[in-house]
Amino acid sequence: MPILSTGEILRSEARRNTPAGFRLRQILASGALVDDDLVCAVVGSRLRRDATGTSESSRGVILDGFPRTVQQAAFLDSVLADLGFPRPCVIHLEVSSQMLLKRLTARRHCAICGAIYNLVSRPSLRGSRCERDNGALIQRDDDSEGVILRRLAEYQKSSQPLVEYYAGSDYHRIDGNHEPEQILERLFEIAAPQQLLVEAYGD
Repeated sequence: MPILSTGEILRSEARRNTPAGFRLRQILASGALVDDDLVCAVVGSRLRRDATGTSESSRGVILDGFPRTVQQAAFLDSVLADLGFPRPCVIHLEVSSQMLLKRLTARRHCAICGAIYNLVSRPSLRGSRCERDNGALIQRDDDSEGVILRRLAEYQKSSQPLVEYYAGSDYHRIDGNHEPEQILERLFEIAAPQQLLVEAYGD
């Protein structure tokens, strides 16, 4: 089943030397959320491409970090209807702000291959170098404390209307403060029979 990470797509676009890339670099570095129109255009394009590009896509797609607003959710419903998919199974991983801050400030990624490590929960066996290719492990600009707090504040403002939008549908709230193994077990229980899995908050 294809995995579509909104954050990875936007960061990839931000690395390009284009007007859109320059604009995205500024937005991501500041911690602001990318506007709905741009995110919807990116996700809609990828969903339509993936839905017709591989046989795996007939089983559905995993969306990581989308939708995050009611406008994005309504857009997703329209795209899914066009593609012949049902409404999504929504997985809401709810984590305390304190825990998110701890996890994100400790996150590091390889400057070469992009592999992700965490100084607290998953440090590299090579210290400050990647286990795969010995690349330097660096911190993303948007993983600084000030930027994270701003992102969380903006997310919390938009999350409650989104929860209400999906109320009564295939919506599942999971306590993301638990250990990864416990969360994964719960995810499998919910997602096994589904054709579409959407994480309300990821990355």
